[in-house]
Amino acid sequence: MDTMMNKILGMTLSLVLFASVVSCSDDDGNDALKVISTDKAEITFAAEGGSDKLIVQSGHSWVAVVTEPWLMVSPANGNGYAECTVTVDSSLVSGVRTAEVRFTEVGGATASVEVNQTGFGKVVSLKESELTVEASAKMDERFCEAQVTANVPFEVQIEYAEGDEEWLSVEDFDLELDRGARPRTLKLRFDWKKNVHPVERVAKVNFLPVNEGDELDAPATLLINQKAALRIEDNRQGDSLALLTIYERLNSMGDPWDTSENMRNWRDVVLWEASDEDLPAPEAVGRVRSVEFFIFNTEESIPQEIKYLRFIESLSVSSNVNTMLKSIKLGPEVCGLEHLKHLVLFSYGITELPEEFVNLGDKLESLDLSANNFSAVPPMLTKENFPKLKSLNLIGNRRWTTRDLRDAESYENGIGLHFNADTDNSLRRLLTWDTLEELLLSNNFIEGSLPDFTPGEDGVRAYNQEDVDAFGGDTIQYLADNNIPRILPNAKRLSINLNFFTGKLPDWLLYHPHLLDWFPELLVFNQQEQGKNSLGEIVRFENVPTSFEYYYEAMPGTREKYELKEEFAE
Repeated sequence: MDTMMNKILGMTLSLVLFASVVSCSDDDGNDALKVISTDKAEITFAAEGGSDKLIVQSGHSWVAVVTEPWLMVSPANGNGYAECTVTVDSSLVSGVRTAEVRFTEVGGATASVEVNQTGFGKVVSLKESELTVEASAKMDERFCEAQVTANVPFEVQIEYAEGDEEWLSVEDFDLELDRGARPRTLKLRFDWKKNVHPVERVAKVNFLPVNEGDELDAPATLLINQKAALRIEDNRQGDSLALLTIYERLNSMGDPWDTSENMRNWRDVVLWEASDEDLPAPEAVGRVRSVEFFIFNTEESIPQEIKYLRFIESLSVSSNVNTMLKSIKLGPEVCGLEHLKHLVLFSYGITELPEEFVNLGDKLESLDLSANNFSAVPPMLTKENFPKLKSLNLIGNRRWTTRDLRDAESYENGIGLHFNADTDNSLRRLLTWDTLEELLLSNNFIEGSLPDFTPGEDGVRAYNQEDVDAFGGDTIQYLADNNIPRILPNAKRLSINLNFFTGKLPDWLLYHPHLLDWFPELLVFNQQEQGKNSLGEIVRFENVPTSFEYYYEAMPGTREKYELKEEFAE
């Protein structure tokens, strides 16, 4: 019995001791597992931000938190082992910024990972450092774009080679630096002018910080190369190339000329023939004598290639799109044409003539500047400057339409050819141009009264017996006998209708030798319908004749000619 009891007691003691050992062993193991760790103590990111991986090891559940909002971790909680992704946003500052990811285990153990991010430097960078553009293109295609990334305000400075004109301009731009030092990207548009020279040219575009303290990490420079213009030679082939280039640069509409055809068969083009009596030179045979361009869209003057048509005698360029919206200064290129006699610039949008225009004075015989946007008669248009001019057409220089000149100031860029003949000398100057055979001034905004003249003043004289004899005997004897001023004596055409004239018709007009050739009922007497001048007065002449009987009684020799014409018209 004692022996049995000893055995039982021994087994019991052994079980207790075993249990005690096991219990101690479990406690020690729990303490060891309450330690959380990561495989990295520090992570560094560039200014652009990004993501990186790290390993978390723990024996229990854990939670991750970040100390700054620009830092993220995923997953943000777990149990035991996990692979986490740490993500950093693009920096907003120029210096280094620091934050932490803190992993906290249930029970209080913590592991921290330091996250550093370098800041952006001060930068203006370009996607491309060099661009190439054509020598010419349609007007709305003459631009190129450069992609720029920057985190400081900058300005654009353009350098040209010595002797080059300024042919490049940058469109206004707005760099929104709404995220601190984080760079923003934008596209800059550079508009370029045509290269009219047969050599390539280069512009250097520098991007410079606006603020004095902003020093770029590296300079930002863009080279823009422009191709050379085609070389046009002084020959027949050069003329054809010049025509085609002008056609393109005017942005002409419709079908271009068929280059497979002989230039002699091109529409609206006339060449010099060997049989022409007024051939300017033997080498002019086969060269362009006249050409017409019409229906186009340009904001610029006549392309400079016009100068290569050096034997041209007649040039017509008409019908620009949206003419009333344009303000184009005519360039000097056309002014060097040595044989130009007839020039039509109809509905082009011209507001100003160059000083060189007077160079055409010793050859120009007819000039049509109708339907443009002149606000005044160009002062260079005088008899002294253009002694050979026979026809001057300034009809329809109306940018806008109005019947009341009291509203004239409310129109942007003016309403067109508007002046008061009582205070402005322009009309008086034109009327004393005694070699003109045509003076056309209809449909403008000229107000005031028609100038009258006194023989012996302003270079004006009265008709004399020599004039009477030259005209055909006693037909206009009345003019000499009554001391009528000799105004526009050679004018077979005069039109001043649809203006804003008031006052009286002067005797020089009522008894003009060619009055009835002018169709005065339509082209002289009637003014703007329901029109009012700058004083609010109804526009009309006070003494418009009801018939021409007075005219036939004064100059009986005209009755047979004009009464027969009136009978046929009826």
